[in-house]
Amino acid sequence: MGMAEIKPRNIKFALTGEDKRNWFAGNPVATAIMDGASILFPVGETFFIESVVYYKDRIADPKLQAEVLAFQQQEGIHSREHRRYNKAIEAFGGDVPALEQRLKDEIKKLEAAGTSPEYKLALTCAFEHFTAMLADDLLAHPDFMAGAEPEFSKLWHWHAIEEAEHKAVAYDVWNLVGPKGLKGYLMRARAMWKATRVFMGQSTYNAAGLLKARGEGGYGRNMWKMLHFILVRPGVLRRSFPAYLSYFKPGFHPWQHDNQHLIDKFKSAYEA
Repeated sequence: MGMAEIKPRNIKFALTGEDKRNWFAGNPVATAIMDGASILFPVGETFFIESVVYYKDRIADPKLQAEVLAFQQQEGIHSREHRRYNKAIEAFGGDVPALEQRLKDEIKKLEAAGTSPEYKLALTCAFEHFTAMLADDLLAHPDFMAGAEPEFSKLWHWHAIEEAEHKAVAYDVWNLVGPKGLKGYLMRARAMWKATRVFMGQSTYNAAGLLKARGEGGYGRNMWKMLHFILVRPGVLRRSFPAYLSYFKPGFHPWQHDNQHLIDKFKSAYEA
């Protein structure tokens, strides 16, 4: 079970108002990458909640029960705030509902294929590792969002703190109810490959679509710019690659990487 207190913070962020289409320090590519990821969160986090809560009646440990409830509350608020975020960025250009529908369609395919609750939970564990490692990178590199509009930066740091706090909840439920031994390992490894394709494919597609709609050129040129940002400078995914690979260790657990000090460093800014 987790090492950090999982504390839902019911905050509403002020993201509307004057034109902030390049809110990430005037960088349209960085802005679109973050906006493209945000489009995934409301649908994705609803899926995560449902996948974990499905097993709540099989959880006897009071601490894990409490963590599941706090996870549900945090993710619910994240979903709400990213819906508000996504509504705000529609004014900058881009068909946000159409982009969001692509993830809804992906989930519909899972349902149509009769995907098991175990595999849905394995997917949730994989996506939660993705969000946790990106959250860790954001918190570990405070210069990453230097020059960004304060309210957008505040939202992303708030989200990162809470993703770090609850990073082990889905995994602890998985360890309790998921398949054991080689079968369980192969299922969660297969789920991570699936999660990687969906997250990277859809977030970059979203970002490219937003850039085109915002008058920033065609797909090819923007894709090179996005890859440079993601892999070279600042290279968020390059920096996070060791953490990504750690998920494939047979004895992996999210809190093997203890970043409590980063949570403590930033969380005071969000205390009531």
